[in-house]
Amino acid sequence: MQIDPNIFKAYDIRGKFPEEINLEVAEKIGYATAKFLSPKQKRNKMPLLICRDVRSSSPVLKEALIRGILAQGSDVVDIGIGTTPFFYFLTHTENVDGGIMVTASHNSAEYNGFKIRNKDGKAVSLESGLKEIRKTIAKKNRTLNTRPGVLLLAKENYKGRYLKFISRNISVPAKISVVVDAGGGSTAFFLPDLLSRFPNITYKPMFFEPDGTFSHHLPNPLLEEAQKYVRAELKSGKFRFGAIFDSDGDRVAFLDEKGKLIRQDFILALFAQDEIKSKKGGTFVLTVNTSKRVRESIEELGGKVKLSPVGYINVEKLMRINNASLGVELSGKLYFRDFFFDESGLLAFIRLTQIIASNSRPLSQLIEPLEHYTTSPEINFEMKNETTIMSRVKKYYQKAKISAKDGLTVEFPDWWFNIRPSNTEPVMRLVLEAKTQELFDEKMRELKSLLK
Repeated sequence: MQIDPNIFKAYDIRGKFPEEINLEVAEKIGYATAKFLSPKQKRNKMPLLICRDVRSSSPVLKEALIRGILAQGSDVVDIGIGTTPFFYFLTHTENVDGGIMVTASHNSAEYNGFKIRNKDGKAVSLESGLKEIRKTIAKKNRTLNTRPGVLLLAKENYKGRYLKFISRNISVPAKISVVVDAGGGSTAFFLPDLLSRFPNITYKPMFFEPDGTFSHHLPNPLLEEAQKYVRAELKSGKFRFGAIFDSDGDRVAFLDEKGKLIRQDFILALFAQDEIKSKKGGTFVLTVNTSKRVRESIEELGGKVKLSPVGYINVEKLMRINNASLGVELSGKLYFRDFFFDESGLLAFIRLTQIIASNSRPLSQLIEPLEHYTTSPEINFEMKNETTIMSRVKKYYQKAKISAKDGLTVEFPDWWFNIRPSNTEPVMRLVLEAKTQELFDEKMRELKSLLK
């Protein structure tokens, strides 16, 4: 069977089930990944961790994946159903050669895929291993190990250890009520136990039953369709804020007490304020498309800002280099030095709960100083010729300050924008920010005309 090479993305493997990713593909990926991750010295070989999300196709793909790993000769510890951050935690804390998470993250139910981590708990990307795995799969013959691997049982309560880790050093000092939407995803297996550790938190649970088809709403919490249920609950005035998780728990979206979606870089700014006050400084990694006001607010308090290309591998790498406290992507991810520089939706949620419970002002007022500029969300444009578009934009705005750190960032004194190719979809993404609504509207019309 010929495997579509396009399923190998910049940071993971992802495609439609069963057209692009099926049982045969999964078994070959398991074999090739085990060959890549496990050392040649058998006596030093450690097992691989396997985890899956709740998607309807994940159980059979996980079993096929395990068959391929065992055929290569590597042992497997099946840790069952979990979130991607839970899987990351175990690759960092267990004595393993790495592992594979079966998930398509925030994509809709017809997709599935694999996220791979090495023995240091670091991501295996296209440039750090996925190309080699793809080459191994492309070979017609594979050598089966004379000693098949062994499927091992999990030795302890990994879930309890994980929740203890992410809830350490966090206290919720006052009573607070929140709305929590698990979307039928994997966070539903962790949220009740996590929240039971904090008696001051009362919450309205929504879609805590596992749902591999995501029948209530799509698993991307940034979509307005996915926010309507939490928004409706917030209208009652009973809750301080709402949280919506994606299917594998690495992304979370927050709505204020009025039901307004809060940009993730604004959430990071709130975390940074606490961090800088308690530690008298700190470094924070922001992607190039984050609000200029967030950068300014951190620097005004004495923090340092490092700008990163979009993509979790880029954010994590820059955080490690600078020993940064926090990192953010507008896609809904927050990264923590205290969580191995990885992202965690649950940790972001419980940290925000702590901040709001410690403050008499509502979330809408806490982020009001950050709404200094008129800012767009990420807007997608379908582009057939990325190079032509970039050249056209660069020429048109040649008098501006231009950076090519990720796509093009074009800055003028009173407005700026970033346009970049998506790492996961065949689109260009635009973010525009201006000091006034009138200027914003004018420049948005100008850019849309230029990008046609």
